[in-house]
Amino acid sequence: MDSRSIALLHGLIVTMDRDRRIIEDGGVLIEGDTITAVGKAEEVESSYSFDLKLDVKGKIVLPGLIDSHRHLYGILTRGMPVRKVPSSFISFLEDLWWPFVENRLDKDMIYAAALASGLEAIKNGTTCIADILEAPFAIPGALEVEARAMEELGLRAILSFEATERVSEENGELGVKENLDFIRSRRGDALIRGMFCVHTTFTCSPELLKEVRELANREGAGIHMHLEEGAYETMYCLVKYRKLPVQFYDEIGFLGPDVLAAQCVHTRPEERRIMAERGVKVSHEPLSNCEVGGGIAPVPEMIEEGLVVGLGTDGYIVDEFEVMRAAFLIHKGRLRDPRVMPAEKVLEMATIDNARALGMDHLIGSIEPGKKADILILDYKPPTSVGKSNVVSHIVTYVRGSDVDTVIINGRIVVMEGRVLTVNEEEVLIRAREEALRLWEAIRH
Repeated sequence: MDSRSIALLHGLIVTMDRDRRIIEDGGVLIEGDTITAVGKAEEVESSYSFDLKLDVKGKIVLPGLIDSHRHLYGILTRGMPVRKVPSSFISFLEDLWWPFVENRLDKDMIYAAALASGLEAIKNGTTCIADILEAPFAIPGALEVEARAMEELGLRAILSFEATERVSEENGELGVKENLDFIRSRRGDALIRGMFCVHTTFTCSPELLKEVRELANREGAGIHMHLEEGAYETMYCLVKYRKLPVQFYDEIGFLGPDVLAAQCVHTRPEERRIMAERGVKVSHEPLSNCEVGGGIAPVPEMIEEGLVVGLGTDGYIVDEFEVMRAAFLIHKGRLRDPRVMPAEKVLEMATIDNARALGMDHLIGSIEPGKKADILILDYKPPTSVGKSNVVSHIVTYVRGSDVDTVIINGRIVVMEGRVLTVNEEEVLIRAREEALRLWEAIRH
C-alpha cells in the first residue's frame, strides 16, 4: 500500500531522537519517503493535509529496528540434521558450516533464503539489515540475487559478500570484485547499497586486506567484517603475527570509522582502546554467540570505553525484540550487576546506534523531521499500563515480534495489521522449504 502522505495520529511515539522524546497522544506526518512533522496529534492534524490517516490510538510508534549483522541464507539451516555437534567455534566452521552450508549455496537457495529471512524481518519490525553473504561458489552475481529479493519485499538493506581465501586466492579476488561491482551498480539506490566485506585474519592474507582497505577508501563504501568471534582467531594471530588481531589490523592500516566489526567476543582491553581511537563500530550478537559457544562479548565495557555498539541477529534468532532482551539480560548475569545495560541503552543499540554503526544516522534510526520514514507500530496489550514513564522498559523486556502491527519502510506501508503486503507469504515459505531440503541433502548422506 502506497500513499503520497500519511498521518499517524494518537499513538505513543518513541522518537529515539537526540532528546529521546516520548510523546503521548502523538502524531507523525510522512510525505513521500520522508518524515516531515512530529508532535502532538492535534497539532499535526490541524496544521497539515494528508492523503491517509492511520488512527494508532493505544499503539506504540517506534523507529524501524535495524539489524547490523545478518546472514540471510542462515534461515535455510533451521532444524538441519547434524550428525556430530561441533566441539568448538573453529570446529563449527570447519566441520559443519563451511562444507555443508556455505560451499553448497547456489543462487536459487540464496534467493529463496533472502525472501524468507527478509519476510521475517519486516514482520518482526526490522526495516533495515546489513547482510553478509557467504557462498564462495555462487559468484559472480550472487549479491544481485539477494538484492532482487530485498526489492520485492521493500526492505532497506546494505549487502556485502564475504571475501575469503579459504578456498583459494583467486576466489578471494572474486569476492572482492563481487562487492566492488555491486557497490558501483547500487550507487544512488533509494533502498539498497553495497559494502565491502572480509572474513577474518585466518582466512584472508594481508595483501587481500590491504586491497580491500584501498578500495573502500576509493569507493567510500565501508567494510563489514567478523572479529574474534571465537578464541581461535586470537591464538592464530598471536602465533602467526605475534600480535593480537586488532593490533595486526591497525599495523596494516585497515581500521577506521567506516569499519563495522561483528561479534568482538574475545577482544582484549588493549584492542578495544585501538578500536575506539580509530572509530571502529561494533555489532553485538548475544544469541548466536551463545549458540556457537563463542562466549559473551564485553559490551558494557565497550560502551564505557567509547565504542559505538549496535545489535545484530547473525541470521540466527531474527526477532530483534528477542535479541534486545538477550542483550538486556545476559550482561547483567555475566557481571552480576542489574544496573548494566539499561533498557534505554539497549533500545538505542537496536535503532540509532545501529544507524551510527552503518553510517546512516542522518537517514534512519529515529523519528524526526528530515529522516526517512522507516517506522513500526506495535499493537501491544499487556496486563499493566503503558505510558511515557515505562514504555521503553515494556519494549525491551516484554514486546515480541508478533506484537508488530504495521511497518513502513521509506514511506511505503509493507505490513498492515500483521499482514505482509509486498509478497505472497505462503509462496515464499514453500520455496524456502524446498531449497532447504536441497541444501540438507549433503549432510543427510
